[in-house]
Amino acid sequence: MKKILITLGLSFAAWSLMAQVAGSIVLNPPETTGGLSVMKALSLRASATGYDTAMLSLQDLSNLLWAANGVNRPESGKRTAPSAMNAQDIDVYIFMKQGIYRYHAQKHVLEVVLTGDHRPVLAGRQTEVLQAPVICLLVSDISRFRHGEDSLKLVWAAEDAGIVSQNISIFCASQGFATRPRASMDQEKLREILKLEPTQYPMLNAPVSYPVTKK
Repeated sequence: MKKILITLGLSFAAWSLMAQVAGSIVLNPPETTGGLSVMKALSLRASATGYDTAMLSLQDLSNLLWAANGVNRPESGKRTAPSAMNAQDIDVYIFMKQGIYRYHAQKHVLEVVLTGDHRPVLAGRQTEVLQAPVICLLVSDISRFRHGEDSLKLVWAAEDAGIVSQNISIFCASQGFATRPRASMDQEKLREILKLEPTQYPMLNAPVSYPVTKK
C-alpha cells in the first residue's frame, strides 16, 4: 500500500509539473535538512549507467536545483557553489520531456525557454540518457567575469562548471538518485535552440533520475 501511495504521489506531482509548461514553474522552498551525511554521500557517489523514467517530484526538483547552484545567503545573493570573482557565470538549464527551462536562482523558479522534448541533443549516441526525466545543462557566460583574456575566462568557466556538477553528484548520492557528469552534447544545436550569445558556453550536463527500479 505504501508503494502505491508513493507512486500515486509522484504521478500527481509530475502531472502538476507538466500543467505549468506554458509559463514559469514556481519551485517549492528547498528542504535544507535530511539526506545522508556528506561523508556517507561521498562514499556512495558513483556514475550511473541507467536511469528510471519516473518524473521527479516538484520538491525533489527544487532541492536538486538549490543544491546545484541556488542562493544560500539571501542577504548577499551568494550561492551554494562558489565562482571565480563571484561572477556567478553558470546558468542551469533543465531539459525535460515537456520542454527546456532556465533556473532563476534568485527567484527560485524555472523559466520556460522552449517547449518540446530536446533531450536527444544532449544524449547523442548514449540513448540510455533519454530514460532520465531531467537533464541539467550547465552553461557559462564568460562575459560576467570582470577582467581577463577569454582563454583565462574559459579556464574559470570550466572550474565553476565542475563545482556545480559536483554539487549535483553529491546531492544525488545523498538522496539515492542516479546521475553522472557528461561532456557529450551537440554544441552547435544547443547554441541554436537556446539562442546562446557568443560568450555563452555549454560546459557539462547531468542526467538525473530516481534509482533504477529492479524488475
